[in-house]
Amino acid sequence: MKIHALTAGRGAGNLSPASDEAPAKAGKTATSGHATGSPLKVQSSGYQLPHYPFQPLPPPNGKAPYRYDLSQLLTAAAVKQIEQSGTLVFHCIGDTGDARGQQMDFVAAMMTADYHASADAATPAFCYHLGDVVYFAGDIDDYGACYYETYAEYPGPIVAIAGNHDCQPDDPQDGPVDPTKKPLDGWVQNFMAKDPAKLGSLKTSSSRTQMDLPNVYWTFTTPFATIIGLFSNVSETEAEIHPDQIAWFKGELTAAATDKALIVAIHHPPFSGDEEHSGSVTAEEVLFESFTATGRYPHLVLSGHVHNYQRFTTKETGKHGAFEVSCVVCGNGGYTRLGKLNRIKGKFPVAPLDLTSSLTLENYDQANFGFLRFEVTAKQITGIYSSAPYQVGATPAAKVEDRFTIDLATRTVKPG
Repeated sequence: MKIHALTAGRGAGNLSPASDEAPAKAGKTATSGHATGSPLKVQSSGYQLPHYPFQPLPPPNGKAPYRYDLSQLLTAAAVKQIEQSGTLVFHCIGDTGDARGQQMDFVAAMMTADYHASADAATPAFCYHLGDVVYFAGDIDDYGACYYETYAEYPGPIVAIAGNHDCQPDDPQDGPVDPTKKPLDGWVQNFMAKDPAKLGSLKTSSSRTQMDLPNVYWTFTTPFATIIGLFSNVSETEAEIHPDQIAWFKGELTAAATDKALIVAIHHPPFSGDEEHSGSVTAEEVLFESFTATGRYPHLVLSGHVHNYQRFTTKETGKHGAFEVSCVVCGNGGYTRLGKLNRIKGKFPVAPLDLTSSLTLENYDQANFGFLRFEVTAKQITGIYSSAPYQVGATPAAKVEDRFTIDLATRTVKPG
C-alpha cells in the first residue's frame, strides 16, 4: 500500500523514498490541448524525475537531410518483391536490452515465430526499434549479450532510433565511470557504422552485421511508407529536442511523399497513461506544432519509453475537414518491469475511453510483453499487436490483443 502523504516532502535528513509518482511541479500545457481535462493523467505536467542534462549529439554519418532508403537495406530483388506484392510488412518494438532477465529473448522469440509463420510475400522486411536498445547506459560491451545474441535467430534486419538510455552517461554513484565513454557511442558503433558489413559481435552466435544509418534522427523511405525518426535525448520524463532538429523535422514532413503512408517515430511518447514516465508535454508540442506549421499530419505516431502497450487516437481538423491520428506506445519489448497505468477512482481504466473531446485511449496492455506488426499498402496501414505473459523458460505463444486499420485517404482509424 502506498502512503502518498509521505512522498510529498523530505525529512530532516533530506532523504527521498523511491516512488513511481514524482512530485508534480507547475508546468506548461501543450498548445494542442489534447490532454487538457483528461480524467486519466497522460502527461507529466512539467515534473522532472532525476535525469541527466541534454547530451550532445554525435556527428552524422551522412549528409543532410539524413535519408535512408529501403534499397540500402535489402537487395533489389527483395524490394521489387515488396513492390509487386503491394504490401510492406515490418515489426516494431521498443525498450528491450535489459540484462536482468530474459524477457527480451522472450519477445525476440515471438517475433521470430511470427516471421517464420508469415507467407513468403508477407514476411517482415525489417524491424523498427523505438529506442532503449541496451540498458541502462547503452554500453558498447553490453551489445553482444543484450542485442546481437537476443536477435541471433531473428531473420530480419533491424533499424532504430535512439532512446534516452542509449545516450545515458555513466552514473558515478553506481560505480566507476568510464572516462572514454561518449554519449551514444554504443548506439553509434552499432547503428551508424562506417563499415556495415562488419559483424556486430564476435563473442556470440549472431551473424548480424552493424547498420550504417545516417544520423540519430533520420528518415526511412520505402515503397509504401515514409518513416521520420526523431531523437528525444536523455531525460526520463520530457523529450528535449533543439531547434536544429525541429527545423529538419518540418523540412522532412514537407518533403515526404503525399501518396504514401506517413509515420513519425519518437522515443518519448506525447501521451501515456502510465504512473512512472507519463507522456511528454514537449513531445506533443514539437510534434503537433510542426504538423500544424507544415500542414502535414502523419497517419501514425510510434513511441517507446513506457514499458507497456497503449494506443490513442487524436481528433484533428485541417483544411479538408476532420481526421484522426493514431498514437501508439510499444515499450514492452524486454525491459523486465512492466509499467502500470494510472487509476481512475481507484480502478484501472476500461478502454476504449474518451479522455477529452480530442483524445481517446483505444486499448492497452500492461500485463504482457509484446510487439507490433504493420502491414502497409497504398490504401491503408494495418497494425497488429501481439503479446504473451512472460514465463521463465517457456516457449511464448503470442496472442493478438489489438488490431486496427488506418485508412490513408480518409485518415480514419478503425479497430479490428
